[in-house]
Amino acid sequence: MTTPLQLVITDAGRAALVDAEGGGSAAVVIAEAGLTASVFVAAPTLTALPGEFKRIDAIAGTAADPDTVHLIVRDSSDDEYVARGLGFYLADGTLFAVFSQGDPFLGKYPASHFLTAFDLKFLDGEADLIAFGDTNFLNPPATESEKGVAYLATIAEALAGAVADKIITPATMAAVLASYVAADQLGVANGVATLGPDGKLLVSQRPPIDLIDVFPAASEAAMLALAATVGDFAVRTDNGLVYVLQAAPATVLANWLEISTPAPVSSVNGKVGTVVLTAADVGAVPTTRTVSGGGLVTGGGSLAGNITLTVPKASPVDVATGTDDAKAVTPLAMAAALGGKVPSARSVTGGGLVTGGGDFTADRTLTVLPSSTAEILAGLAGDKAVTPAALGGLAKSLTPNGYATLPNGMIIQWIAYRAVILYEIAIPISWPIVFPNAALVGSATAWLEAPSIYRNLQPQIVSADRYGCQVMLQLHFDRDIRVDGFDLIMIGH
Repeated sequence: MTTPLQLVITDAGRAALVDAEGGGSAAVVIAEAGLTASVFVAAPTLTALPGEFKRIDAIAGTAADPDTVHLIVRDSSDDEYVARGLGFYLADGTLFAVFSQGDPFLGKYPASHFLTAFDLKFLDGEADLIAFGDTNFLNPPATESEKGVAYLATIAEALAGAVADKIITPATMAAVLASYVAADQLGVANGVATLGPDGKLLVSQRPPIDLIDVFPAASEAAMLALAATVGDFAVRTDNGLVYVLQAAPATVLANWLEISTPAPVSSVNGKVGTVVLTAADVGAVPTTRTVSGGGLVTGGGSLAGNITLTVPKASPVDVATGTDDAKAVTPLAMAAALGGKVPSARSVTGGGLVTGGGDFTADRTLTVLPSSTAEILAGLAGDKAVTPAALGGLAKSLTPNGYATLPNGMIIQWIAYRAVILYEIAIPISWPIVFPNAALVGSATAWLEAPSIYRNLQPQIVSADRYGCQVMLQLHFDRDIRVDGFDLIMIGH
């Protein structure tokens, strides 16, 4: 449902309305509508519409009831705009009522026309004091005394009968009346039966009940002479047949339907009278016949009484032992005996570093060969695993002047040189061990026994080879020339 626009009647508009009610020369006439894109406070003290950008004189209206005015504003121009407020002007230019909100309530494009309807509520009787100019396009809400626009009721609303402001069309009325029965069709022939106070069909509307009679008849002529009604039976004693009357009159043979009945038993297995049958008469097995067991089946006996045949079943232990040939193995015992076992044809094989294996007809061994320290250093074996013991065999000396050999053959050597140095000097250094191939890269850093921001002898590596190097200590500036040693590290192979 559309939210109503809350218009505020200005003080000037209210004064004009009171003057017309108090005996003025004519009722007030709403002649124009003004539009604005501005948001403003709709106060009764306003005398002009703030930010007004358009005035429309195509406005029509009428009093829909004593306190409601229905009016329509039309704009057929090519203008484009949005409006957030509007005002209605009387014929003398008085601002009669205003409205404003934050969001646009109206938008128009150049190719469109708009036709907007408003319903204004006043005090009872004031609606008749307002008049309009051109009314040729007015669509007021329809009432019992006013032509106008109204909603159409649905079938559900018409059946409920609770909506007072919608119109029922002939088609809807026909659909509604289709659910009802005309009063002149109640309780009459070819009409609709009605119920009494007890909730049952009235006795006057029930057909009479004709009881079914059964008549004996000695012959066809006697049957056709019966005072029978539809549904009665005739039992013929001359032929043993039974007939039912399907249609009146009973004097017509074609109206009687013969009812088939099974013929009586005249003999049993070719015998009449008191019949006693033997097994041979009906091809039955004599009770002296016997049933015996064989193989795993035990028990049996004659057919003179109930007999039992038994096949003993083996237990899971019997199945696992495999020595009892007088019992049958069940799936349950077989599953229990084979539980946790695998067929001997299944095999286990090695992959990657694992070798060995085979099927389960014998014990199998899976092997992973360990590599030696020499193989780790060579780095060529691809079918052996590195063990902690082999890694522990790599040459190393974890001392202040020591070394460590890596699995790829790289060697890291380090030296902690400790001596007070007070001037620039080149110090020869020998590695703890000789690099087998070459010394690659190294680094030297000064060592101070105590923190200092002034000591500045800086060590540099000079001419490093497989056997050693020289460390050159160089002065950067002339202040507190001293270091307490240096640390040296070299990587080679």
